[in-house]
Amino acid sequence: MPVTEDDPTINSQAPTRSKSKFCLGIFLLLLVDILWVASSEASEYLFQDIHFNKPYMSTYIKTSMFSIYLLGFIIFPSWRRQCIRCACDDYPGQYQLIGETDTEDTDTEGGDFQIKDSLGESMYVPANLPSASEIESGDDSEQRKSGNKVKFSNLMEVKHLDVSEADQIARMNYSAAARAKLMCKAREGNLTVQQVLRISSMFAIVFFLGNVAYQEALNVTDMAVVNIMSSMSGVFTLILAGMFPSRPADQFSLTKFLAILVYVGGLVMVSLGAGEQVGNHFVLSNHLLAGIMWSLLGSFCYAVYLVFLQKSVGTTGKLDVPMFFGFVGLVCFSLLWSGMAILHYLRLETFQLPNKTEAILLVVNGLVGTVLSELFWLWGCMFTSSLVGTMALSFNIPLSILVDIIVRKEHFTWLFYIGVIPVFVSFIFVAYLSHKSQGDPIRHWICKCCRCCCCSCRQKKSPLSEQEIPLTLVTRT
Repeated sequence: MPVTEDDPTINSQAPTRSKSKFCLGIFLLLLVDILWVASSEASEYLFQDIHFNKPYMSTYIKTSMFSIYLLGFIIFPSWRRQCIRCACDDYPGQYQLIGETDTEDTDTEGGDFQIKDSLGESMYVPANLPSASEIESGDDSEQRKSGNKVKFSNLMEVKHLDVSEADQIARMNYSAAARAKLMCKAREGNLTVQQVLRISSMFAIVFFLGNVAYQEALNVTDMAVVNIMSSMSGVFTLILAGMFPSRPADQFSLTKFLAILVYVGGLVMVSLGAGEQVGNHFVLSNHLLAGIMWSLLGSFCYAVYLVFLQKSVGTTGKLDVPMFFGFVGLVCFSLLWSGMAILHYLRLETFQLPNKTEAILLVVNGLVGTVLSELFWLWGCMFTSSLVGTMALSFNIPLSILVDIIVRKEHFTWLFYIGVIPVFVSFIFVAYLSHKSQGDPIRHWICKCCRCCCCSCRQKKSPLSEQEIPLTLVTRT
């Protein structure tokens, strides 16, 4: 009996796995919100209460702490094997057994190095499994009865290599075939160490600039104003992801755009409803324009970093995220130390070593608010989508206001309660659209209404029917 693609035994595992990854991504993003609220409170205390007004130095220290992830080359054997394999693969005379190499890579690292694009369609043939009588007549039948039972499928999947591809590979010498195999591995499997280092070098500057802009905005204005302006990252991400989509869920749609506008409006209501103190910052702050510009710059850098990183990497399994952040910390530590000297020479930020209290705050805030939270955030974005990841960041606004209400005993108005509703509803709606890829429901509804209106207008303006024409003629005659 042939098995079709709609067979639940074949396709039931993929949606379940996708749904579990999506739920895990949502959980990681919500956990990051809690960590970033604590990090923002610590940064505000460091800048405004202790008066450690050095956003560049604090960002440099916290970003350089990403280098801790490079200890994975000492802890994890799979990372060391990648270095050894990359060194061996660059030498064309290194002979390898293809079957053994592929088996080891697949078992140890979970990579699938098959040439997926060159293989034909799946064919299902009966599996040559032993019958029940043969199993019972075996020597270890008693052990099988006492142990757990495993049920195997009666069909096995078979794929054949395309004839043209097989002929082309057969004509190659061994060195060319080995290089072609390595290119297929790099395209279909995990990224190599050199590729991860190259990607980290490309995005380290953008990532560092976004963090510096956010820290500088916290230094010159209130955190509520910074969070409101930072919510524009959802708009930037929606536009950039629509221009450079990495998956079908990233395409621009009118429904997502309206949901983003509702989301930003709800965040403004939440922030303004926290009390009169937040509203006064929009009027009385002398550095309001500078804070807004720094916040918008940080939001744009985060959107560029996330969208183009997903565009470069593609799927989640290709990029080792801890290794990526480890190289980001190494690049920032090696190249961006000169910025402190330049700022000190220009008298924009004087260089001064932190005292014991400031150093403890920087280290703890860096480990929790940067090293750990950025790792969880990037994982959450890759498991969901770039738009859902940026929208989830703005949940720290109501959380930070709740912290102000509980800790600082600040009062809030009815706008806070009303603004929370569109924030959560729009986030859940965008998350549902990103997961289900339902297209553009609002645009479809508007087009349907326009077609109905056009049809009704045509019916009103249509000429007389064939039955009415002779009647009018008869009455006239």
